[in-house]
Amino acid sequence: MSLLARHLSDALRLTLSGQTTAGGYGLEDVIRSGLRHPDSRVGVYAPDAQSYDTFGELFDPILHDLQPPPGQRAVPPPCIHPAAVVSTRIRVARNLAGHNFPAGLTREQRCAVEDKLAQACLSLAPQFPGRIRKLQSLPGDQLAAMIASQQAFGPDDRFMAAAGIHADWPVGRSVFCSAEGQLSAWINEEDHLRVAVVMPGACAAACHQTMQLVMERLASQLDFCGDPRHGYLTSCPSNVGSGMRVSYRVDTHHDAMQGAPLAALEALEAAGVLQMRGAAGEHAPRSGGLADVGFRQRVGLSETRLLDDIEALLVRP
Repeated sequence: MSLLARHLSDALRLTLSGQTTAGGYGLEDVIRSGLRHPDSRVGVYAPDAQSYDTFGELFDPILHDLQPPPGQRAVPPPCIHPAAVVSTRIRVARNLAGHNFPAGLTREQRCAVEDKLAQACLSLAPQFPGRIRKLQSLPGDQLAAMIASQQAFGPDDRFMAAAGIHADWPVGRSVFCSAEGQLSAWINEEDHLRVAVVMPGACAAACHQTMQLVMERLASQLDFCGDPRHGYLTSCPSNVGSGMRVSYRVDTHHDAMQGAPLAALEALEAAGVLQMRGAAGEHAPRSGGLADVGFRQRVGLSETRLLDDIEALLVRP
C-alpha cells in the first residue's frame, strides 16, 4: 500500500479538495501520480513548495512515516565486504526558492531554471571544469547512449510522468559533467538539480568532502528552497531534509559476498532497511550482479548520520 493510500481518507480528500496553493495547484495535482499508479511507494509529488503547507494534513503524516522513530533505527550488522564495492555515490537533490518544482513548471519557467542552473554549474571551474549538454540539442542516438550509460536521464519513469514532471520533454533539461567524470548534475529531472559525486571503491568520506565543496560553491550563487521544519524541500517527500542519498555499487557476485554476507544483505532489503536498486537507478532491474545499495529511510537524518550508517555496513578485517 502506498503512503498516499494509507493517509488519504475520503474525509480528508473532501477537506483538502477545495484548497489551492498560491500557484494554483490543488490536491489532484499532488496525488495524480499515486492515483494512476497504486503500486507507488509514496504516491504524492509536490508541484511547488507551498504544497507542503497547504496540504500539510497529507504531507505531514507521510513525512512522519518516511523517517525512523527517534532512537529506533539500529545500525544493521556489517554485511558488505569492501573488496566487492565497485564505487561510492553521493547524490544531493535541490530546488530553487521562488520557482515551482518540476511538476509545476511551464515550458518558459523550465527553460529559465535550466539557464540559471547551467550557468551556476559552469562557474564551478576552474576546480571542477566541465561541459553542459542540452538534451534537446542532442541527436536521438547520442542521447539514448548517454541515458544507457547514466550520463543523462530519460522520460521513462511512469511515476514522474503521471505527475507531469516529463512535460515538454526534452525541452528545458540539461546535464553537466565534469572533465574528470567524478561530478555530474542533472537539471530539471525529478528536482531542479540533482548533483552526484561518484568515486571508485568504498570512500563515502572522500565523496562527501567533494560534494560539500560543490554545494557550497553552488549555494553561494543560488537560493535553495528550504523549510525551518523540514529542511530542503523536494518534489518527492522521500528526499526531504538533507536531500542526500549515499550508496555503494556492490558486485554481489564477488567471492567476498558469497554465503553469509549476501544472505545478510538480502535479508536487510527484505526487511525494508536497505534499497538494492539496479545499477541504472531507481526502478531499474538488477542485472549482472551489480546493485546500488543504500538505506531506505533518509528523511529526518543528518548527512553525518547517513555517512556513519553506510560506512557501518562494511565488513572490517
